[in-house]
Amino acid sequence: MFFPFAKSDSIISSVPPQTIPILIIFVSIVGFTIIVERLVYYFRLKAIPQDHFRRVRELARDQKWDEAKDILGQDIQSPAAVLLRMAFDLKRRGVLFWEEDIRQEGFRQIYLMERYLTGLGTIATIAPLLGVLGTVIGIVRSFAEGAGTQGAEVGISEALITTAMGLGIAIPAYIFYNLFSRMKEERITEMENVTDLVLPHLNK
Repeated sequence: MFFPFAKSDSIISSVPPQTIPILIIFVSIVGFTIIVERLVYYFRLKAIPQDHFRRVRELARDQKWDEAKDILGQDIQSPAAVLLRMAFDLKRRGVLFWEEDIRQEGFRQIYLMERYLTGLGTIATIAPLLGVLGTVIGIVRSFAEGAGTQGAEVGISEALITTAMGLGIAIPAYIFYNLFSRMKEERITEMENVTDLVLPHLNK
């Protein structure tokens, strides 16, 4: 009688032992690339210094758009600074419905901050699952090949290696996912504070 996991005609034996580790390595490369890209991106998003922000509020109250924009400068790349520079520029040019442009830019900044985070969270979720899959395949392979055989040793090694690799990828991916999510929330909060405290002066 045919049994798919028996030593002869085995489905598991047809799967190379390095298949799952190679898949985990590929996932780790993608995750590492995302982490490096997001680290560089968020490192540039410096919050607006408090003294700069107070001065910007005063100039906005006095409707001195150019001076307020110059204080922010191009070196401050936080989403809040981007919104303020855009608002001052639109107000200086006399654009009527500038609020809609600012709202759309705010959504765009949120999108830029959230980009790739879903992928990183997915990697943090599936990496240990791939490790478990490799463990299951390795254990089944060892039973199918029989105790004391070379195939059994390969199966046990596959089980242990894939488990360690899956956890080794998932743990840092999950840590950086939480870190980037926290940084995103901080920048969104700054945007909300800026729009509440500064932009109302532009309507006067």
